[in-house]
Amino acid sequence: MSSDFSRSPRKNNFGNQPKSIDPAIAQLRVPPHSIEAEQSVLGGLLLDNESLDRITDLLTEVDFYRSEHKLIYQQITRLLERGRPADVITVSEAIEQSGLTDETGGLAYLGELAANTPSAANIRRYAEIVRERAVLRHLVVAGDEIATDALNPLGRDAKELLDTAEQKVFAIAEMGARAQQGFVHINPLLTQVVERIQELHDRENPSEITGVPTGFTDLDRMTSGLQPGDLIIVAGRPSMGKAQPLDAQVRTRTGWKRMGDLQIGDALASVDGQPSMVTGVYPQGVRQVYKVTFSDGRSTECCAEHLWSVHYRTWDAPRVLNTEKLIDLLSKKRYQNRLWIDQHTGDFGHHDELPVDAWLLGALLGDGSLSGSALRFSTASAEMLQRVQTVLPAAMTVTHAGHYDYRIVREDRGHAPGMAGSQPNAIKEALIGLGLWGKDSATKFIPRPYLEANRDVRLNVLRGLLDTDGWVEKWGSVRLSTASQQMANDVAELVRSLGGWCSITTKQPHFTNKEGVRTAGKTAWVCHINHPQPRSLFLLSDKIARLPETWAREKRPNFVSIEPVREVACQCISVSHPTRLYVTDNDIVTHNTAFALNIAEYVAVDVGLPVAVFSMEMGGTQLAMRMLASIGRLDSHRVRTGRLTDDEWSRLTYALGKLHEAPMHIDETGGMNPTDLRGRARRLKRQVGKLGLIVIDYIQLMGSTRQNENRATEVSEISRSLKALARELEVPIIALSQLSRKVEERTDKRPMMSDLRESGAIEQDADVILMMYREDYYKPDTPDKGMAEVIIGKQRNGPTGTVSLAFLGEYTRFENLARS
Repeated sequence: MSSDFSRSPRKNNFGNQPKSIDPAIAQLRVPPHSIEAEQSVLGGLLLDNESLDRITDLLTEVDFYRSEHKLIYQQITRLLERGRPADVITVSEAIEQSGLTDETGGLAYLGELAANTPSAANIRRYAEIVRERAVLRHLVVAGDEIATDALNPLGRDAKELLDTAEQKVFAIAEMGARAQQGFVHINPLLTQVVERIQELHDRENPSEITGVPTGFTDLDRMTSGLQPGDLIIVAGRPSMGKAQPLDAQVRTRTGWKRMGDLQIGDALASVDGQPSMVTGVYPQGVRQVYKVTFSDGRSTECCAEHLWSVHYRTWDAPRVLNTEKLIDLLSKKRYQNRLWIDQHTGDFGHHDELPVDAWLLGALLGDGSLSGSALRFSTASAEMLQRVQTVLPAAMTVTHAGHYDYRIVREDRGHAPGMAGSQPNAIKEALIGLGLWGKDSATKFIPRPYLEANRDVRLNVLRGLLDTDGWVEKWGSVRLSTASQQMANDVAELVRSLGGWCSITTKQPHFTNKEGVRTAGKTAWVCHINHPQPRSLFLLSDKIARLPETWAREKRPNFVSIEPVREVACQCISVSHPTRLYVTDNDIVTHNTAFALNIAEYVAVDVGLPVAVFSMEMGGTQLAMRMLASIGRLDSHRVRTGRLTDDEWSRLTYALGKLHEAPMHIDETGGMNPTDLRGRARRLKRQVGKLGLIVIDYIQLMGSTRQNENRATEVSEISRSLKALARELEVPIIALSQLSRKVEERTDKRPMMSDLRESGAIEQDADVILMMYREDYYKPDTPDKGMAEVIIGKQRNGPTGTVSLAFLGEYTRFENLARS
């Protein structure tokens, strides 16, 4: 046994021998602790193992001050959890097997703990003392950290330091609150229930609404209003969009269009070929935008709040994250180059008649000579010759020009009967019209009408290029090399428009001239191509044979970097496609908050109760604008553009008056974690006295205090914290949550609780789950246009079922449905 423990620290603490204290030592700041209480807890456990049940809800090993006491408590609890006795001998043996004898004092110190503790009768009080001292130590540490931060702010302003200090103190308060919780006898609870029933019975205006009314009559009838302490989840598919610069390119059905030039009604390309159109255009003003670059070199620009549907290898389903959250994830090594987005199917493009067969155009761009007096191409493949002849227009043929060279000519060689002079070659004339004739290998390009044509045309252009100028490596990779940088960029656009992956690298070829001098040639651009169906990219049988049926490792657009680039005017759009996705350089997921905000409006404006809205998706001014449009029955687009009629100006004035008097409070901080949110909600309650409702938009945008945890664990922590906050503040909390894409895969699109993202934790913690469904969201020609269903999927203390509402899209407002 070490000399430290042979001195028996027990005598100095419990014995009758007085101990003189060195004045210098007395001046030292010793953290709050009670050695006697810690020893009494451990001694009591060694005497009475069953007493552990009286303190486990209060005490953990980290609450002990002395390190040897932490280790002893750990060994005792481990033995008891395994159903084994914990006395001086068994604990000493466990400590010895763990190699901790020197750190704990061994058998002799354990014997002293048991001998100097008379009984375990007061062990609960001993544990309370240990816990209280642990809380005080945390306060000391927090105080030192707060003082250090204040003395050395490192660029942080006072507001940020104050918020950090408050978080630390609130966290300690939660730790200290554990001792106040536990079982209570049912008698006082019965008294409270009877008093509540009597209070409801004696009301002057008795009604079925016992909680906070939502303003929706049928919903209130089924729920009796929103009850204090309840966590209410409102779930729906993503809807509205986020901001991109006005010069960002958006793919329409027939080509690219600037974001700033889009108008309501424009037909858009969609992710799956289904019809899609612009249903709303919303200017967002000047914003900081970020350049988002992917692994194959493609990039786009968007604001920090822009939402993405993101995959990661250990996630069961894609998660909707904003750009700011992605920046944070990419700063962690585990996520770098491992987060990716979905590809679209490429089913869009015009069906206009084109002057040259798509495959033939690709073949001529690959191995054709587009200058001189004749249209020539080179090949050593008989299959290639046959395919060229097959796609030629009537009266055109292929002639041999020597070695591997061939010409495409008129069958009559340009001398039609009755026609004076030579007749033009139709394909050559078409190439002149496309601006390709006279282009050499360094200046070739793919004409824009072909890049923006329908999927079959684009695929055949790529096939022609790869059948002639592409090659397949022995491991199956597809390459295409060109001396034209523009051609390389066009090939990349072609591949990506077909749902593929294409990166571009450069190489410097060399050749040896007649004098034997090695000389650098023209720079070559190499396209590295990957596609979910690699064999679909070729028509020549010998190249197809070298390709696998599918890639063993399909390449995906992984996030590489996100960097701030400029501040510029932006706008967002809403689209009619059910997924709310559109095609820019990538697919973008957006979200809608109307239903919960309508409830918040009613509670604040009509009921007059204070409402807190935590909007992590939409800015405060945007929310205020949406509420003005909703209350004043104003067209949202006209409000955003300022094009109001005289009648609408008067309604705007009315809405301003109503909102000005309403106790509505909005926090637009993005990525807030549960601790931040809880602290701000508590402060607001202290300011206003009583909260009527808290709205959180939305759970998937909330951050977590846990580091390096999977998203399911983070969401579990978030939902559990929100439920605890609702009970603590005695206020209903409405939290918006997204539904997964499983809804889109079913014939009946009505959502179910299992469709909730990270549904296990949310479904368990929620008291009420409301799921939104609109038939016209999926079927624009439905007879139920303008109607919405609120599906009550779960209600802990009431019935489930469906409530029908009216949806006024132009006002972003839900209303009670007329009984007729």
